[in-house]
Amino acid sequence: MSGSRLSGIDPRLREKYDVRGPRYTSYPAAPHFHDIDMSRLRQRWRDRQGQDPDPGLSLYLHIPFCHRRCLFCGCHTLGRRSPETVRLYLETLTREMSLAASAAGHDRPVRQVALGGGTPNYLSVSETDRLLHALRGNWAVDEGAELSVEVDPRSATRDRLDAFLRHGFNRFSLGVEDFSAPVLEAVNRDQQQIHVEEVVEHLRGRGCGALNFDLIYGLPRQTLASAAETAERTVALRPSRIALYGYAHVPWIHAQQKLLEERDLPDAELKSRIFLLMADRFREAGYLAVGMDHFALPGDELVTALQQRTLRRTFMGYTTGRGVDVVGMGISAISGVGAAYSQNAKSLAPYLDRVARGELPVERGYLLDRDDEIRRELLLELFCTFHADLGALSRRFDIDAAGYFAGEFSRLEPLAEDGLLSWDGNEIRVSETGRIFIRNICMVFDRHLEAGETRQTYSRTI
Repeated sequence: MSGSRLSGIDPRLREKYDVRGPRYTSYPAAPHFHDIDMSRLRQRWRDRQGQDPDPGLSLYLHIPFCHRRCLFCGCHTLGRRSPETVRLYLETLTREMSLAASAAGHDRPVRQVALGGGTPNYLSVSETDRLLHALRGNWAVDEGAELSVEVDPRSATRDRLDAFLRHGFNRFSLGVEDFSAPVLEAVNRDQQQIHVEEVVEHLRGRGCGALNFDLIYGLPRQTLASAAETAERTVALRPSRIALYGYAHVPWIHAQQKLLEERDLPDAELKSRIFLLMADRFREAGYLAVGMDHFALPGDELVTALQQRTLRRTFMGYTTGRGVDVVGMGISAISGVGAAYSQNAKSLAPYLDRVARGELPVERGYLLDRDDEIRRELLLELFCTFHADLGALSRRFDIDAAGYFAGEFSRLEPLAEDGLLSWDGNEIRVSETGRIFIRNICMVFDRHLEAGETRQTYSRTI
């Protein structure tokens, strides 16, 4: 992704492929989830127990509270709530841990733990302590597990950061979003660079060097100049990983985003130029591109996973540990265990009620059939490595992949003519330009989109 690429993408390609489509953090994508038979879901969870070797579990705990909601937010949050509501939520989350551990297997090794939100550091030190003691009381967390937490730098006090460190957390993801004051003002985020610098300095002083920065491009009032400044400030602080997410404008799902339409949202051309400019700067600074929107320093576990083909893509973005089952807990949390997805209730009342009745608070889900599993593996390879070995796919599923996807290959021809990819009977290779349009490429293999599903559900691909 060299600097020349900033002006090297044909504007006609941007216009042609700027459509709505899934981000493929799962396949099928979450809008295809529906009412699910809980007995069949539980059976699929049981089927994953007793594997030899056991790929293990990745746990996700959703903390939905925020001091103040940013206008760009696409997460399921509850905003600032009373201490009583927070207490009740955490007690319910602890009960859900016990229910989920019984269903997924108390003794299955936990390789990863992630706390997200919302704002996990919204919790007090005592609340964090109780929650994390309960976590280890219900699950068999490996001694060398990766324990990560999302942090809002604006409210990250030293004692709250230290609470996570005491419980063994070894990776911190800072929600930086942007360093530009006009941009932050437009999205209702009262953050200063000093907030980020103080968090970085404190964590590094305590021996934690695994720091992620989450940035967003496509926000109102962003310009090429402001994006370059944000990239420079990021590079100067030298996080080990950078996630450069495209802003997903879906006001029909998150109503507060409607306000941003009056605050100079960049168009598709400027948005893509901002991404390429920042990506170029990160690579010039020694970061390696991982997937479509992540960057990591050489030697980081994410780079190792890419090289060893164990990189995976989940609702948390790109991460390590392909094949590991994900158990999500808390409102809106999504689990992916074997050939089954499930999502918890998105609203507080039904979540609290179902757990109080001793039930997993699942609201909807999806049980994959064999075709789904084949396509999921293909899309995972394309999204993670921009390459698919059709021979390996054929052997894994005992199919002739070239014949199986013959119809899709015919629909890839226009994309190949546009220089986005190439393929033969053995492999698919996405070009450098095609990486920008990876969502469009994967949509060709999505049989659920073929079935006539409306794409208004999704954000734009560019």
